[in-house]
Amino acid sequence: MTRTLPTFLVIGAARSGTTGLVEGLRTHPRVFVTDPKEPHYFALHRIGADFTAPGDEHTINRVAVTDRDAYLDLYPQDHDYLVLGDASVSTLYYHEESLPEVVRTNPEMRLVVLLREPVGRAYSSHQYMRARGLEPVEDFLAAVELEGERKQEGWHHIWHYTSMSRYADSLEAVYAAVPREQVGVWFHDDLDTDYLGTVSSILRFLEVPPAAGEATGVPRVNVSGQPRFAPVHRAIALATGNERIRTFVKEHSSYRFRERIRRAVLQSDPIPVEARDALGPLFEKDLDRVRNLLDQCVPPWLDEGGH
Repeated sequence: MTRTLPTFLVIGAARSGTTGLVEGLRTHPRVFVTDPKEPHYFALHRIGADFTAPGDEHTINRVAVTDRDAYLDLYPQDHDYLVLGDASVSTLYYHEESLPEVVRTNPEMRLVVLLREPVGRAYSSHQYMRARGLEPVEDFLAAVELEGERKQEGWHHIWHYTSMSRYADSLEAVYAAVPREQVGVWFHDDLDTDYLGTVSSILRFLEVPPAAGEATGVPRVNVSGQPRFAPVHRAIALATGNERIRTFVKEHSSYRFRERIRRAVLQSDPIPVEARDALGPLFEKDLDRVRNLLDQCVPPWLDEGGH
């Protein structure tokens, strides 16, 4: 039996707008994105998903699809989609595991990369996990200090706050694995300033013609921040850790409705000055390498004088 294969992947980085992008892509009738949007197949197909952080058992360990046949079953057999793919941010981070399998699956795969200013990306990850009631350490820099220990203990990639903000090795590996014309790089800044234009640009990269009304009214999604009230924090933690509650909520509400509620109950705190001062220098050499890899307009934080 001929299987439907993916033709594109949104590969990361985490907390850089991939979920918002996918919500826009899904509005196009000729674009298919898997459910779950992050099956993590390419990163975890060999090593499996057996992570040990708070919540890993009922999140990534439960939803990851690491069997090839099960992964391909996520794609429809009979369809009229022009492009089909998933949006696992682990694909970029675990590039040594993922890229050989990506090429084996489809040598012509198109890869969409979204990048974000590294300190902001790391801080957003911490705030997101705090909002979900999973990150036990309130202070961002204190949590960063635990990163090496957590990695050794098997906490999955979302907890690798500074490591996931280093992009150069991953981008170099991507460009070495597939022709450059199959790789497109955009930025979190692009989605913030021109969401519709960015989604349209990515559709053009995927060689999908525009559709009337595509990506209109797409809200900010997967927002991060601190719950405004302690009882809200406890409620989110309870819901995150209880599969019956999660299932009930998902079955009786839309994704966008849940995101509106999240935005209402979360407050986004600015990055602490001391965190930016402490972590900013860690990424300077990495950003130099990234800038030299790209032949395109880049945001100020990646421009030579931007850091």
